[in-house]
Amino acid sequence: MKILLMITMINLFGKCSKEKIWKDDELSIQRTNYSGSQLRIDGFYYLQKDNNYYDCYCFYGNGVVIAAGGLRKSVAELSQYLEKEFINSDSYKKYKSNWGVFKIEGNSIQFERWYPSDPPLKAYVRAGTIINDTTFLITESYRMQDGKKTEVKTRNETYYFKQFSPKPDSTNTFVQ
Repeated sequence: MKILLMITMINLFGKCSKEKIWKDDELSIQRTNYSGSQLRIDGFYYLQKDNNYYDCYCFYGNGVVIAAGGLRKSVAELSQYLEKEFINSDSYKKYKSNWGVFKIEGNSIQFERWYPSDPPLKAYVRAGTIINDTTFLITESYRMQDGKKTEVKTRNETYYFKQFSPKPDSTNTFVQ
């Protein structure tokens, strides 16, 4: 009888550890279609950091944003990476941290996405000002929790446009 009880307990704990017991952040920005002219969306926006790490975002007319990036030696190498990993492969579609939404109102831009981390995934907003249709400046980042900004950080990140075609497919299972 004790052996049967132990086997049952082991099975129960095994199932519990495999089940998802956390909940990723919900996005606070609603996905809305973008048909404005404040920013071009026929390519990607990039930010080169000091250590040759590039942040990269593709914005779409359906309000979806895809995040890419990594260590690259140049914008040309970043373009090659996008073509190889995001155009010629669908593997990027399975990672929730590649996805998010954006909103543009006047000359303000906000985009929110999940960031890679231990579960649960946290969603952060980056917000700033559009300088022209090929450049924007992010001035703050924050996390929305219970309708309040938390983890607020000041930023000074200027993103530049690079025309790129075709862009990765924005169809995904994470942003509806």
